Amino acid sequence: MAAPMRILMLEFFVLLGLVIAAYTIYVESQISKIPGYTAACDLGSWSSCSRVFTSPYAHILRHWGLVEKGSLLDLSLPQLATPYFLLLMSYPVARRKSPTWAPTLFLAVGVAAVCFNVYLACILKFVLREFCVVCASNYVVNGGCFTCIVLDFLAMRKRLASAKKVS
Repeated sequence: MAAPMRILMLEFFVLLGLVIAAYTIYVESQISKIPGYTAACDLGSWSSCSRVFTSPYAHILRHWGLVEKGSLLDLSLPQLATPYFLLLMSYPVARRKSPTWAPTLFLAVGVAAVCFNVYLACILKFVLREFCVVCASNYVVNGGCFTCIVLDFLAMRKRLASAKKVS
C-alpha cells in the first residue's frame, strides 16, 4: 500500500469515526429528551444501542470515579472519541513535519485506543451482555485506523533505515 493510500484510508476511517460519534451523541440526546425513544440502531431484544448508551459505562470517567456526575468532564464515550479522531486527522501533517517522532507517537496512541476498545468490547459482551451495532462499527473503524498507522509506521521506519544506510 503506497503512503498516500495508507493516509487516505486513515482519513476515511477517521471521517467514519466522526460520523459514528456524531450519530451516537444524537441518539444519546434523543434518549435523554424523549421517554421511550427507539433509535435506529436498536435492532431488537438482542441488540440495543440505547441500553448500552444509557449504561453506567457510557460515561466512563464518571464510572471510574474520576469525575462527578454533571461536571464539565463528565463526557460520554462519543464525546471522548471526537477529540481522538480529530487528533488522528492531524496525522498527515504531523508525519510530514516530523517523520521521526510522529509515527511513533501516533502508534502509541493507537495501541492505547485498541486496548481501550478491547476493554469496552469485554464490558459489552461480559458485563452488559449486549450487542451494539454502533459500538461494533466503532471497533472496526478503530481497527482500520490502527492498521493504517501501523503500516505507515513500518514504512517510515524502513525509509529512515535505508536513508541512514545511504549516508
